[in-house]
Amino acid sequence: MVNRSLAFSLMMMVALTISCTKKTTPTPTPPTPPPVVVEDNILFTLDPDPGTTTATASSGIYSFKVILSSKMPTTGISIDITTKTDPAGTLLESKNIKSTVASNDISTGTLASGTLYSVTVVVTSQKTASNTLTRTFKVARK
Repeated sequence: MVNRSLAFSLMMMVALTISCTKKTTPTPTPPTPPPVVVEDNILFTLDPDPGTTTATASSGIYSFKVILSSKMPTTGISIDITTKTDPAGTLLESKNIKSTVASNDISTGTLASGTLYSVTVVVTSQKTASNTLTRTFKVARK
């Protein structure tokens, strides 16, 4: 009888211990964050590219193309063109063009004959203001 009571008590203790153990719930896996899209650095060329020489305008305006050679940012680019007399720095024209195409036709304002001008072209991502590239060249009208 003592063996039965002892066996019954032991079984009751085991049953109580099992029923009182804390159930662990699995920790949910956090959602995967969306991938970070990094823009390519802005790269562009000018056509014709005067390089380090002075470009020559045969008429009152100088026309050229700004060609984006890097991947187009998702929201497009902003092209700022500033034309100033050189060396005085008198502003002839300043304009801004928003674009989503790689090749953009640009022309300066009316150039005076015999005057040297400095043209600055700044291309900036509309999404990331720090993603920018600047090129400057000189142009003179014949």
